[in-house]
Amino acid sequence: MIFHPRLTSFPTIFTIFLSISLFQFKPSLNPTQTHTQTHNQTRISRNNYIVRFTLYKYADDHRSYLKSRIRSDDWEWIDRKNPAAKYPTDFGLIWIEESVKERLIEEIEKLKLIKDVNLDLSYKRELLGAFEDGKKRPGKIFTSMSFHDGEYYAATTSNSTINWGRHLLMQKSQVTSLFGADVLWGNGYTGAKVKMAIFDTGIRENHPHFRNIKERTNWTNEDTLNDNLGHGTFVAGVVAGQDAECLGFAPDTEIYAFRVFTDAQDYEKFVFSLLQVSYTSWFLDAFNYAIATNMDVLNLSIGGPDYLDLPFVEKVWEITANNIIMVSAIGNDGPLYGTLNNPADQSDVIGVGGIDYSDHIASFSSRGMSTWEIPHGYGRVKPDVVAYGREIMGSKISTGCKSLSGTSVASPVVAGVVCLLVSIIPENNRKNILNPASMKQALVEGAAKLAGPNMYEQGAGRVDL
Repeated sequence: MIFHPRLTSFPTIFTIFLSISLFQFKPSLNPTQTHTQTHNQTRISRNNYIVRFTLYKYADDHRSYLKSRIRSDDWEWIDRKNPAAKYPTDFGLIWIEESVKERLIEEIEKLKLIKDVNLDLSYKRELLGAFEDGKKRPGKIFTSMSFHDGEYYAATTSNSTINWGRHLLMQKSQVTSLFGADVLWGNGYTGAKVKMAIFDTGIRENHPHFRNIKERTNWTNEDTLNDNLGHGTFVAGVVAGQDAECLGFAPDTEIYAFRVFTDAQDYEKFVFSLLQVSYTSWFLDAFNYAIATNMDVLNLSIGGPDYLDLPFVEKVWEITANNIIMVSAIGNDGPLYGTLNNPADQSDVIGVGGIDYSDHIASFSSRGMSTWEIPHGYGRVKPDVVAYGREIMGSKISTGCKSLSGTSVASPVVAGVVCLLVSIIPENNRKNILNPASMKQALVEGAAKLAGPNMYEQGAGRVDL
């Protein structure tokens, strides 16, 4: 389902591609954390709006500007207490009384320094499962999966539902050895001094699998920095884990964990899954902070049909325009064509699909083409590259390793490869040589074309480190 951000009557579905047992959810809140950064919105409702400004200024300046020019009292500025608050911003968050919203939005958009006003969309990110035998049954677009005690079930967001269960047959595989990462390690390249931003469910402090957890930030309305779901920790482990059983590609990479997903879950009736809730404004603040703190690489193992959420899409453009290389999972909505997700479908983002160890496209992996141009054009080729995304080893929440599948696994495989390649370039010359376009071209030109799959299934082919 695709909705314009101005249409306030429908929520946008924004899917997190996750392979995890629902019985692993064990909240472990730590009230003594000293670095907790909490969003603390005074209101969370469908009447919150993102006001985008034409200039970056401090939030107090933006608030004063609106208060001095809006005559009505039927609105309220919402303070966002998070790590981005100490930097200038290009947007504000306000609450608007429902009865006057159309008139008030029109009044605000006429102001000289206002770009536009958009609903702060409430995203429900669904926890997705994996496919063990590559025989996913055909379903409608946005078929979603979730684990339940060793079996998985399917449900669609349309008016039909299918379900089935299979036993998991995990094969532990060291994906780094398949790409020859140890050759670069032997030459002294291990991802050192590369700043890796992981937008996910957070990570535990002092996790034994990581050498360099530089910063953990929380952008949600929950008061914790920890990963209580396991997705963020697993993704980070694929990128930079140092445990011998589940090595990451770039163990010396500096990990910056952006917690942009809540632990709070909604159980959807007739849909066998748990849904995470998030907001566009949380991502905008987190993206601004990534720009302000000069991240090198950013992984988003998430996606959804949200290319008409203009604040989100345009902020992704700004991220890449600021020389941050963004890698994103293309989605678990295959095998039909045109099922790829945003932001992986954006041209400046490295969109990653999934393959198995026989170099077959995983049945769950979404397919191109991009749908932005349709029906007036033919769409763009996506994914850009594919990587192993089935039965990959990664880190558990506290200690130990586990095996998961999905494009949210393939994405950090490529992100880890990117971090390793970035570390080869001398730091003092890195920003002069490296940008999202040059890295994407290197990956695409160096990819190994697979026999059989077409360009909307494999893009340029399997990434070749």
